Amino acid sequence: MVVTAPADAPKLYDTPPAGGEAVWLKTADDITLRAAFWRAERPGRGTILLATGRSEFIEKYYRVIAQFLALGFDVAGFDWRGQGMSDRLIEDPLSGHVDSFSSYQRDLDTMIAEVDRRGWGERLILVGHSMGGCALSRRLTLPGRDFHAAILTAPMLGLKFPGLVSPVLRVVSRILSHWKTGKWRISPRPVQTAADWPFENNVLTSNREEFERYAGLVRANPQLGLGGATWSWLSAAFREVRALREMPQSAVKEPTLLFSAGADQLVSNGAIDAFVAKNPQIRHIRIPNSRHEPFMETEAIKTVLWQEIEAFLAQVAPLPVV
Repeated sequence: MVVTAPADAPKLYDTPPAGGEAVWLKTADDITLRAAFWRAERPGRGTILLATGRSEFIEKYYRVIAQFLALGFDVAGFDWRGQGMSDRLIEDPLSGHVDSFSSYQRDLDTMIAEVDRRGWGERLILVGHSMGGCALSRRLTLPGRDFHAAILTAPMLGLKFPGLVSPVLRVVSRILSHWKTGKWRISPRPVQTAADWPFENNVLTSNREEFERYAGLVRANPQLGLGGATWSWLSAAFREVRALREMPQSAVKEPTLLFSAGADQLVSNGAIDAFVAKNPQIRHIRIPNSRHEPFMETEAIKTVLWQEIEAFLAQVAPLPVV
């Protein structure tokens, strides 16, 4: 359901691709999501539904959106609940919080319903990064609507922690999530958002310009910033990746192109490999030198990424015959 924008609602920042429309949508559980829709200059190939990662927002993906528009796809993007300019869920707006990843499926329900309302849903292609890739992976395994195809980059199918840290955090987060401590941030350090992160030794990208663009967006628009996750979010993430790990063989039916990042320090490539092995519909490409965000990486890495995406889309959504 489209709702009236809040009186103090910001406009889309930076330089958005031409022809976009920003709207506010209400979910079934009364959360307001910020969304944006772009119509391709020559539509006809289908619609990209873009699901970003944890702490991200629409503006960060303007260049990605522009590329899909140039390829002839309409694009629908949004901010997940709890981040970007969608409703924050707890008193501390800088803490990334959710009680269950099923909440993200309600966000997807809302976006898909709006895509269908606009008549854009006949050929819907899901594109998701990291946490967004996790949510879309679950969506692809659920009964109901058949999607046309999916593209995932570094999907969060497992969290990467050294040694025994992961099982310890799993237990601790499960215990703490049942109390008011579930809304506490995991890290006791002062809150940092992308505006505060140094480029040196960052785990996201080796492309300084892309990194600084992300940081600059948050510095210019602090409302977009998000800090560390809460114990409840972490517990919910552990439950979700376990559910995905326990999915039956061939749970993913749609053609899917999945990119993993060879130098990823945030998500588990082992978990990705195991998920791919169970789902033959997935074509898996590991980009050796990429850090966690292939879409935001060096030009050499982005060239490889987009060449593979364009080849995949030529198969699943060929250009319409004029």
